[in-house]
Amino acid sequence: MTTNELNALKFYIGDVSGNDFFYGDSKAYVVLNSLFFPDITSEKLRAAEGKYLNPAIIEDIPRLMDFFDNLFSLFGKAYLGNPCITYRVERMSDFELCRNLGRTVSMTSTSLLGFLDSYRDRRGIALMKFNLAEGTKCVNVAEILDYYAKPEESEILIPPFMSISIRENCLTDKEKRITDCDNNPPYISVEVSVEDICHGVGCTNGDISDSKAGIRVLRALNESITPDSEDIAEYSAWKKNLLCELYKLFLKYF
Repeated sequence: MTTNELNALKFYIGDVSGNDFFYGDSKAYVVLNSLFFPDITSEKLRAAEGKYLNPAIIEDIPRLMDFFDNLFSLFGKAYLGNPCITYRVERMSDFELCRNLGRTVSMTSTSLLGFLDSYRDRRGIALMKFNLAEGTKCVNVAEILDYYAKPEESEILIPPFMSISIRENCLTDKEKRITDCDNNPPYISVEVSVEDICHGVGCTNGDISDSKAGIRVLRALNESITPDSEDIAEYSAWKKNLLCELYKLFLKYF
């Protein structure tokens, strides 16, 4: 693993220092993951949960793509040496998109230690248990980093664009006691198998150089203001083009 690849991983998991508006943001993953979702539903949900949507993440497009290039390069090299079971408390809306598409949507953080309380700050949740086979393309963070800033998460990071199969289970009494930020129980409990890279991702080629509308959308949501409709449309179109570029970049390493 190169230094740049490892630094990209550290940045993504929130192991940061300094006051840089981009690389100093310990929760940059809030916006980074939202970029993989259509329109602004994901951003609105995260803002409603009190999360800050950092406009600096999308201000410098070459910087943003350089980060993804290094993270995707790392995903291309990493795989599980042994099978394992991991867990994730997911937003129900995000899970439904994942199920409908039949693939992981964005980077997907899972834990070897069960359903973590730190992921219960969401509104409307689904419980996802991942059965990961030996050789699965994902990152065991503790094994890759010399120093792991968040050992309590025991994180296995699954890349985007991976085909999955899902089996629904009945919620157990124990699972029903896992509640969301409004103290409501989960909607669903599922088991997930991660397969190979998904080759059916729709792609729209277009310019991604101008993200000003997206910056205005994020700033408005941070202030609990409804964004301008034209900005929403422009940002949503920009995200479609960005997803195409990210998918092509991802394929370069797989």
